[in-house]
Amino acid sequence: MERKLLIENKWGKMILLSIVMMIVLIGIFNNPQNNNVSRQNSDIFSNVLTGDITLGDALILLLLGLLSGMVGGLLGMGGGVMKVANLHMIMGFEIVLARIVSLISYCVISFSAFLIYRKSDFILWNVVKMLIPSAILGSVVGVIIGSYINPDYIELLLGIYALFAGVVVLNHIWTSPAEETILASPEMKTKETTVSVIGIGMGIICGLLGISGGIFSTPMQQTFLKFPLKNSIANTVTAAIFCSITASGFILVTGLHKGDFILSEVMILTVILIPGNFFGGQIGGWLAKRLNINIMRVIFAIVAFAIGFSTLS
Repeated sequence: MERKLLIENKWGKMILLSIVMMIVLIGIFNNPQNNNVSRQNSDIFSNVLTGDITLGDALILLLLGLLSGMVGGLLGMGGGVMKVANLHMIMGFEIVLARIVSLISYCVISFSAFLIYRKSDFILWNVVKMLIPSAILGSVVGVIIGSYINPDYIELLLGIYALFAGVVVLNHIWTSPAEETILASPEMKTKETTVSVIGIGMGIICGLLGISGGIFSTPMQQTFLKFPLKNSIANTVTAAIFCSITASGFILVTGLHKGDFILSEVMILTVILIPGNFFGGQIGGWLAKRLNINIMRVIFAIVAFAIGFSTLS
């Protein structure tokens, strides 16, 4: 048993190191001047597979799908931001296209990670049954607001909040160095109004920016509901399935109506991302079950800081 645990820890550290290396390679800490990089510069091979997608594009998308799936499955956040930023800044796709592709493919990440968290019994169902409807409502509100407000202002607030969330989670290393994960219990009571507000905020961010909203939901559950990090992530991942589906449906219909993108391009990009998203989500959920809580806090803070600085830059 002890030997098995050592082997699992060894593999966990190796995979964690791989994640960090891929984050550097994929460019999550991109310099702002990369905004003007053309898609042609991202090509590894020039052979066209379909439409404007080359073999090089497909390889980058597969890698991006795997990495964003790992991060999203492990932390319940960061995967969507990573996809939107890299589809737009590195590969040169329009932000409206990157947003819808990120949302549709995030449904796969969240569902894949959900299967692992459900098996581990980390999901607090009494909380999730209130979080889901409020997140769905928030995602509709977010899509509506996104049609009238400049997204730059929302991204500014998200960046500031991401930095704040990173500091808060790091602080838990000193204030609560040991944390016991709560197992699902039907008798568990919680603050309904607080959960609903968290869900609405999560959904609004999801609909506005095309991400899961976990950067808001997870630390808010820890701060105001006093849930352990792993339970907070499991709740967020479960709710993200529904708010991502809702927001992507609304954005897809309105975007096609306004001519922001064409359906075939959305489907091609999504299909290439999905395999990596699914397996990445499985790996992320597997890591979440085995990693020490303080290691997860550090990873959460690193990704939050990366989101904050890349959004504000």
